[in-house]
Amino acid sequence: MILTEEVAVAAIRTVTLTMSPILRDLITGLMAGRRDLDVVEEFDSRDGLEERLQAVTPDLILIGLRSNEADEISVPLVRLLPNAKVIAFSSDGHHAFVHRMHPQRTELLDVSAETLIDTILRL
Repeated sequence: MILTEEVAVAAIRTVTLTMSPILRDLITGLMAGRRDLDVVEEFDSRDGLEERLQAVTPDLILIGLRSNEADEISVPLVRLLPNAKVIAFSSDGHHAFVHRMHPQRTELLDVSAETLIDTILRL
């Protein structure tokens, strides 16, 4: 008899923040059933955000942004939780954008579902 040992992989603790319901459902649907991704909280409001995020201590924050809000939101989030990665989603009404947030800059990413999951897993 051959015994195989499964290596336990810690799931990436993920939080969604102020995303439209349709986008949140799409993103969490892509993550559903994956042992390496765990949506631990879904915040619909930014009220008391600092305390709420520190209590959850996510590895990854997925945030819905209003237009021209990326820099205003990314710097405080990255400073608040320096070990967490932040990916933001925004739209100008005609196009959808995905941004990977850094302390000093915002990087625009490809929007495909496969690229999104690959990016999350490489963080």
